[in-house]
Amino acid sequence: MEKVVTLSEYPLVDFVNLVNLIFSDYAIPINWNVLDFRLDARENSLSFGNSFVFLENDSPVGFVVTGVRRDVGRIDAMGVIREKRGTGLAQKVLQYAIENLEWVGVKRILLEVAANDARAVRFYEKSGFRQIRKLYTVAIRPEDFVKQSDGKFFKTEVKWIYRSAVEAQVNIPRKPNWQREPITLLLSDGRYNMERVITSNEEGYVVWGETSDSSFIVDASPVENPELFQAILASSVNWVFSTTGKGIITMSSVPEDDPLYDNAIKVGFKTVFEQIEMCFRLPS
Repeated sequence: MEKVVTLSEYPLVDFVNLVNLIFSDYAIPINWNVLDFRLDARENSLSFGNSFVFLENDSPVGFVVTGVRRDVGRIDAMGVIREKRGTGLAQKVLQYAIENLEWVGVKRILLEVAANDARAVRFYEKSGFRQIRKLYTVAIRPEDFVKQSDGKFFKTEVKWIYRSAVEAQVNIPRKPNWQREPITLLLSDGRYNMERVITSNEEGYVVWGETSDSSFIVDASPVENPELFQAILASSVNWVFSTTGKGIITMSSVPEDDPLYDNAIKVGFKTVFEQIEMCFRLPS
């Protein structure tokens, strides 16, 4: 390993091109552009000063991107170029990230890996990570959706969404992963549609968006009553279908132990991809 530079020192366009190249043959290909990456970085608390590019002969051969929230760190993405796979470089990159996160006061490090990538799972397990739960990407089409009672939807400010998500964590209770923690929703301000949902019996929220050919729900939840989770989610699905006219709605990386997953299945979502959330605990 000849040289390591922080992401804040490296040209962002070159970095995005490197990531897209490395991940072009992965289970989940990445196709970032600079704007998308900047938005992801803000939303997921990515730290450019704690993320690194690894160079050999001034050419990039690997990278790691991390986020930090208080004493919890997260490896958002990591990889090495194809020619360097199996050479031990990936282990060096990971160890460098772990040591840096420990230095800034992190006590736990989280990451996600494709469940069907046995080699990657073994790699992280040998490095001290332990499996803690599964995350499911789910999708629904109109023909699989059983319409239920409609709710009323009102655009709302992100601070209301944030407060409601915090309350839902206690009242429901929720067990969100990093990408839908209340702080993530707050930091995503302006990126998604944020709406207050009112049904006959409950108040909740939905955060959603759309691409050119599909739509997606980032998060949806009642605020107080767990028994009405399905009604809030079903109303949200109906609203997104009717508003966008798109033929599919997805929800990414939904934790198996969060009520969002069980209620998604009840509404008609089907699992299309499975990941494993893993954790590394640093000495106290």
